[in-house]
Amino acid sequence: MTMLIAAIVGDEALWELSNELRSEELLRATVLPLFGLAATLALAIPLLGAFDAATALRLLERHAAEHPDQVPSAAQRARLGVLSARHVRRTVLAVAVIAMAVGGFCLFFALVDDEGRTPLVWTIVAVSAVLVAASLVVRTILLGVEERQAGRRAVLEVRWRRDAVAAEFAEERRREASPAEDPPAMLRPGVFARIDRALAVAAGALVIVVAIWFVSVWLRQPCKRCDERYFDEPIERFIDGLSLWGGIAIACALAVTAVLVVVRLVLMRRVETAAARWVADGRPRRVPEEVAESMLLSPRAGLWVSRLIVAVFVPFAVFAAFAALVDPELPLGGPTVAIALAVAVAAPVLAALVGMADLRRAERERNALRAVLSPGDPDASSIAARDAAEQRAGAKRARRAQRRRRG
Repeated sequence: MTMLIAAIVGDEALWELSNELRSEELLRATVLPLFGLAATLALAIPLLGAFDAATALRLLERHAAEHPDQVPSAAQRARLGVLSARHVRRTVLAVAVIAMAVGGFCLFFALVDDEGRTPLVWTIVAVSAVLVAASLVVRTILLGVEERQAGRRAVLEVRWRRDAVAAEFAEERRREASPAEDPPAMLRPGVFARIDRALAVAAGALVIVVAIWFVSVWLRQPCKRCDERYFDEPIERFIDGLSLWGGIAIACALAVTAVLVVVRLVLMRRVETAAARWVADGRPRRVPEEVAESMLLSPRAGLWVSRLIVAVFVPFAVFAAFAALVDPELPLGGPTVAIALAVAVAAPVLAALVGMADLRRAERERNALRAVLSPGDPDASSIAARDAAEQRAGAKRARRAQRRRRG
């Protein structure tokens, strides 16, 4: 979307610079890499999930053998919610869908157009058919693997169920015996309210300026198959100005949103540091449930930083590298491609290092919080179930009170 907006603004208001940079050719060259990247992500994400689930199952089995009296946390047990074989089945399904889409398109092209009946097209159709048939066979095999993995998970869950209930009761008794204490102001609910409102306003402004900017696109070409329209002055100048200043407004809104995101991440890290300092003395204390749950379950700043590193740097680096490969005549020199490839490799590595460092830090900080606050073992599903039960109880009390007033 960013490249599309830049290309249209360049064509409308900065056409001389756009022609020198050959921005339109660059945009067209990135279409094929975009589809390739989407297909790669469709395959990579389930495979990464399969690797995580397989690793979690193996580690939890080892933990159960070495420490039979200890129950892993709910977050760790939740990693077995979707088994690795099912993640692989999703990858196989993605391959089958992509193969059917590509093979079906090529087959349709070959049937309706004589020029499409080439050896390459028929080879693509044949390979697609083989992949679809192979996916059906692999899916059957994976169903058996998933059943065996489900049996291994059931053995662990039966062992944990009794110990988990006993641990919950022990934590509840310890929490009730601890003195109540108000947390610091930075750890109370609502600390992110202002920055979240600012982010919402910035995101809303970005949507509005993009919509206004699209007016210039519509005035120039109302539909995909419509011819471009040109007007007399001052309408032509208005369209050029709307495209230029709309693009500038979009860039400003993106910059403000980016700054607010950075401020939000810094504030999140300050809250995490404040929570670690607050419980550094190890003295037991009791706080409201929503405070403890927020400190234990809220997303970490390091996790979001690692995601942003990949989301910001990798797409542009991959597009630049692939665009140079797709169209060698583009003004992308060897150093540019080398830098793009280096960024495409370095960004995920840096993100992984940041994420791993934060995981170790999160383990220390949240274990200290758990030891001091004795919150039990909350997770998203248990909190949702508790809130639903409280809502049902409140509705029941309201109905009883209403009946008493009627009586």
